[in-house]
Amino acid sequence: MSKFFAIPKTITAQVATLARKASTGLMAPRKLEEFVVAVDVGSSRIACALAEIQDDHATVLAADAVPSYGIRNGEIVDLERAGESIRIAVQAVGDKVDAEIRSVVVGFSGDVRLNVSKSTIELGGEQPVVAVSDVARLRKSLWPDLGGTRRVVHRFDGPFAVGEVHGVERPVGLRGATLGMSAGFLTAPNDRIDNLLKTVRSAGIEVEDLALEPLASSMGSLTPDERILGVAVLDFGAGGFRGTLWEGGRMRQTCAFGQERHTPALGVSPASSGMEGVVLGLARHFRIAPGTARRLLKEHAAVGDDVASGPALDVPAVDGLTSIRVEMRDFNKTLEDLLTPAIRSLRDGLPAYTGSHAGGLVIVGMGGKLKGLPSLVARHFGGAPVRPGTPHWEVAREAALPEELSGPGGCTLSGLVHFGAESRARLRLERAASLWGRMRMTVRRVAAAL
Repeated sequence: MSKFFAIPKTITAQVATLARKASTGLMAPRKLEEFVVAVDVGSSRIACALAEIQDDHATVLAADAVPSYGIRNGEIVDLERAGESIRIAVQAVGDKVDAEIRSVVVGFSGDVRLNVSKSTIELGGEQPVVAVSDVARLRKSLWPDLGGTRRVVHRFDGPFAVGEVHGVERPVGLRGATLGMSAGFLTAPNDRIDNLLKTVRSAGIEVEDLALEPLASSMGSLTPDERILGVAVLDFGAGGFRGTLWEGGRMRQTCAFGQERHTPALGVSPASSGMEGVVLGLARHFRIAPGTARRLLKEHAAVGDDVASGPALDVPAVDGLTSIRVEMRDFNKTLEDLLTPAIRSLRDGLPAYTGSHAGGLVIVGMGGKLKGLPSLVARHFGGAPVRPGTPHWEVAREAALPEELSGPGGCTLSGLVHFGAESRARLRLERAASLWGRMRMTVRRVAAAL
């Protein structure tokens, strides 16, 4: 009988390994739903973070960022290479906490638009009062006509109007002849979303939820009060420049600059946008390698009020055989000339932004750390207060974040973590409500049978 109950050596070794991990704190008896994993799919890098959910807030236990390939302007152009980049980023984070990651919350930063619709319905009865069913009927009737090519990912309802009273947040129970509402729909192209989801799944990972970049970067850099009082978020990302205006706790306007600039008749590939486009513009102008332009941009560049006559630097030429002297004053002036059209376009694309928006402007993305950028932005936004974004997340003491995720570049990833945590909280409430509803129905049936 003993031979039938003998424990194989491999199992014994596995048990010993698990016991050792538990004793050292590397493995804790936690459930899978207590964690959320976020992946920010960017044009220059893939960022991933794993956070633990406790008491309705998330604590980041590990995060990492790796170079991205097969992605341009925030969209997939090479499924195999992009999938491998995502797999490497996710695995790097999983290795830090000794966990096998199976599902993620993923962000999309490509062609995103905000469609706004309004509608009004009549309320029946001699003394009409808004009911829950009226709100549901109004929401159902309010939907944008996207022609089947785009997909609604996020919806922002309200405020409502009951009769002649506007700005109503909770209309149920109020009297009025009509019920009206405006709603914003954040959309993205069907095929490009499908390409992103397919790419993530090709890395052996399931997609738990999807968040579009304007929402994610805002959730990661703004407080709820800022979103209520009014604030604009300017994303100087690697793949594009985008502006988002918040007011009353809802997204009001979005705009983008530099997406899909190409000449179809010549068959030219889309030009790189965002900060990657700026890097290429500097490289072409000074005839240096893109890597050299990126290094100068990170270590020596300045714009706005911080421009100074820096020293001339000898850097390798694009051929790698000779050197070129770059005057930093000329470099900074060229950099400002490249950024100015984008900033002006963002200002024109957010016409509703005024000095009454108490939150001012917040800069996020790859270019957020550029010296002097806040003063340059303020110059084109009427002197409004501008600050670099800071990720609003709690990081465990033992978690070492990459430098690029500690400032404006980590805001989108932070927002994805918050988005995933809030989605989990809503799911728990829905499950609890469903369970309680079934219990009440069972009690009623039993009582009726007595």
